[in-house]
Amino acid sequence: MALIRIGTAPAPRLTETFTLPLPDGGLHSVVVLPDGDTCVVSAENDGTLYLVSLAEGRAFDRLVGHVGPVNSLALADAGRLLLSASDDEFIRVWDTRTWQTVAVLAGHSGHIRSVAAQGMVAVSGGEDRTVRVWDLGSATCMAVLDDHVSSVDHVAVSPDGAIAASAGRDNQVLLWDLDGLRLSRELYGTPQFIREMPNMGRMGDTWILCGRNDTGRGHEEAPTALLFGDSCLYTAAGEVICWDLADDSEVARFPRQGFINTLGVYGEFVAAGSLHGIRVCGKDGVLATFGVETGRVVDLAYLPDGRLVTAHERGSLKLWPALRGDEQDGGRHHSNVTDIVTSGDGSLAASLSLTGEVLLWDVASGAVIAVVDSSDVPCEPVFLPDGTLVVAERAKLHLVSRDGSQRILLPAGGEANIVSVAVVDDRSLLVVPYSAPPQLWSLDGPQRAFVGASGNGVRFPSLIVDGLALVPSALPSEHPLIGGLSVNVTGVPALQCWDLASGELRWTRHGRITTELVWATYCWTVRLADGAVATPGELGDETSLMLLDAATGDTHQEFLLPKGYSHPCVELVDGALLFVDHDELVSTVWGIDPDEDVLRPRLQFPRSRALCLVPDRNLVVRLGEQHLYAHRLSSGRAVCEVRLPADAACLAMAGDVAVVGDRDGGVHFFRVELD
Repeated sequence: MALIRIGTAPAPRLTETFTLPLPDGGLHSVVVLPDGDTCVVSAENDGTLYLVSLAEGRAFDRLVGHVGPVNSLALADAGRLLLSASDDEFIRVWDTRTWQTVAVLAGHSGHIRSVAAQGMVAVSGGEDRTVRVWDLGSATCMAVLDDHVSSVDHVAVSPDGAIAASAGRDNQVLLWDLDGLRLSRELYGTPQFIREMPNMGRMGDTWILCGRNDTGRGHEEAPTALLFGDSCLYTAAGEVICWDLADDSEVARFPRQGFINTLGVYGEFVAAGSLHGIRVCGKDGVLATFGVETGRVVDLAYLPDGRLVTAHERGSLKLWPALRGDEQDGGRHHSNVTDIVTSGDGSLAASLSLTGEVLLWDVASGAVIAVVDSSDVPCEPVFLPDGTLVVAERAKLHLVSRDGSQRILLPAGGEANIVSVAVVDDRSLLVVPYSAPPQLWSLDGPQRAFVGASGNGVRFPSLIVDGLALVPSALPSEHPLIGGLSVNVTGVPALQCWDLASGELRWTRHGRITTELVWATYCWTVRLADGAVATPGELGDETSLMLLDAATGDTHQEFLLPKGYSHPCVELVDGALLFVDHDELVSTVWGIDPDEDVLRPRLQFPRSRALCLVPDRNLVVRLGEQHLYAHRLSSGRAVCEVRLPADAACLAMAGDVAVVGDRDGGVHFFRVELD
């Protein structure tokens, strides 16, 4: 037996030149002086700044003066001045030749979130909702601009020093005339608003952005970074938008990346640092994604020669080599692979990343067929019988054919807030919204909502059986079956049966009415060979396996399972049921024989990322941290293994092919060849 790679392994990502840990974790900001060697770093500490030599790879001095964390750094006067903005409500101005404080700028009445400069003019924004313009020559405030109605978290200044930009927490971006010291115009604004949330336990005072941006301009979320190019402005939130300031139009949107913290520009390269590493885009699209496993990137800066220095939340600096401009970033995800699903005939696979991007793969060749530019994906993708891939977002469905062509299905009645999707037949889908009854969508257009006292939709998959839809849900306190009793924040786990022909509710089963969180109940449903439906339930305080009649919801049998068990069972030809369970030390295959009602351990392996049982081939395919293993299901004996180029994340089987997703965004295909 052997594991044979299909296709080629994803090309290795760019690797850092060096990593420099710093004594204080939680880095905030980094700038590089024009000499291309000296950089200054701020951290979540008492306000101390670190001076680092990139050539020597060491911190050689500290700057002391602030009495609170420094949130933002900027250079002024061609790098001869350093500005540091702090929670202590001051901006300190440092001479970069002597590293002495030459001025302290006072005026903000709250944490200063951002500072930027050009020449001898600086601009700052803070939680007091003001933008302030400073003359660095006289260390005086030239203007206090108060047109924002929420905290000003990001500011930037154009290369010619004529324009400043500021972004508020309420998703508004304003442009300022620095010659006239006045508001020039609103780049975009939205009807969204901020709701303050004080005293939120360990999070302290916090806030949320409420409402939606329905203007057709700008980001869905408040910008998290601003940066001027030569004749444009870049704004970032979940994605990067490039704005032409001649007419304030969008000229480009770079692919979504998740929560972006920082931007950098070098010639035609635009670098964005986020929770998922660093992505560099050029005029023709994404050039490279790297640093996926290095921790959240909080700030970055280009060196004069095109190398890139990044500051990471875990408390380290990394230096990356310069890009050539001819790199290709295809054939892999831009962040960790979180899920893999395969088509019924095993010819196709779909992989989902942490940022919501989905890739469709040809299993026989290991090649990408299509990239789905999705983001807010609430559930795993599904395949129709003809191989069409269905990817759900909250407000729409993506349909991807075998040839890679794509189209969109939208809800007929406005926004649906989709949480899960199931295949009914080759031309229709069951769509489960969060706060409404399920709906039957035809691929040809008509959509029909079911009628009945539904619970809130959940992301667990539904089961279609004999003209019925078994839909997991969560019953809120106001549901008729709960009667106003107190429940936990997610609701009482339930399983509801809907008649697909009439759209009526047949029956509802629910778990204990409690304020405690209960995760495993009804989280999967499997139809067995005898027609019964298997699903996890509760037997007292224990997790159980219930065998139900789909038409009535009646329980035929119930067995105890490992506490909190949440993986679907696998049925053998003889009727035995197998279960895979992972604890802190081991991964165990449990079994219930058809003539018994006791769960017994059958096989045990070292703690694994995933186990796939393939009974018809007498196989267990096991995913370790950096290895893929094949074992005999009958004995557990290991028969072959292969090393993976990156840490493993998830596993699925497509016929006799193991499909592995890794934490570096790669997807690998291995055919299991039997002796």
